[in-house]
Amino acid sequence: MPKSSAEAERTTARQAAPEGRRHRRNTLNALTGREWIKFTKSWFICDSRRYVQNRDTELHPARFPEEMVSDFIQFFTKPGGWVLDPFCRSGATLVACQETGRHGVGLELSPEYAQVARRRLMSLDCDTQWHVLEGDARDAAGLLTPSPGRAGVPPANSGRAGVSPAASGRAGVSPAPDGPAEESRRAGRPLYPQFDFIITSPPYFNILRKSRGGVVSAARKRARAGLDTHYGDDRRDLGNIACYEDFIEELGAVFDGLAALLRPKRYLVVVVQNLRDTDGEVRPLAWDLTRRLSQTFSFQGERVWCQNSKPLGIWGYPTVFVPNVHHHYCLIFRHRG
Repeated sequence: MPKSSAEAERTTARQAAPEGRRHRRNTLNALTGREWIKFTKSWFICDSRRYVQNRDTELHPARFPEEMVSDFIQFFTKPGGWVLDPFCRSGATLVACQETGRHGVGLELSPEYAQVARRRLMSLDCDTQWHVLEGDARDAAGLLTPSPGRAGVPPANSGRAGVSPAASGRAGVSPAPDGPAEESRRAGRPLYPQFDFIITSPPYFNILRKSRGGVVSAARKRARAGLDTHYGDDRRDLGNIACYEDFIEELGAVFDGLAALLRPKRYLVVVVQNLRDTDGEVRPLAWDLTRRLSQTFSFQGERVWCQNSKPLGIWGYPTVFVPNVHHHYCLIFRHRG
């Protein structure tokens, strides 16, 4: 009698590499069986000291820990792989790439935050490439034209302020005579390989622009310290969209465009949080976005990032239940190609 798919998966798991050894057929990462199984736990705690390391990294109002990103990068890529963050912020993903031996490309709408990311990366002793580009994530497919094949790697620029170089310095790539690759070459834009992994945290709707209530919230403390409390006033910023349904659709369209930049069968991770709006209604951003992205990608599950050191607030007291939300959803999708 043939085995069910679930039984087949269990059999495969039993045949996985022993603890401490790497399986020769592991094409996803360089982890041992023990390291692999630890990562697949569906929740984890990550409280980063780097959140308050210096004013540059603390300036951005919605960062995520480099340590957390490193774990995802090491699971979903091998050393030397290429990672994309289309909402680069202050550069946590690219810092994690440097610390794990991967090449990183970040796209950031704000020139100010892009420069923060460049300063951080220039302060590191980088052995792999990094590129910080200023631009709208909606235009990622045009800004990051994939080369025909895996050879199209831009020249290293880790010591040069992270501005992507012209494609003319690439090593022996012969693009097709027509199409996006040739158009980018003529325009002096680099041709990147298709990415091995995409990880990012987009705006959580326009929640940063809304009041958190009467208690002294983290946003109010940031304002008193002279730190940013929202992303900015650029009309292209997804965090400035007023209608929730429009936000979900526009954000979904961004990820639709990223599919062409991701290698077939490789993974996309989106870090988001459900949010309570000012009218008291909780908007299930994580699940609404999952439904929208599932039109293009295959949803594979989630890991829940818990923050144990975040202070408690007395929300809703003494009449209404309002939870202290100390977790985010790391939604995991796979390219269907």
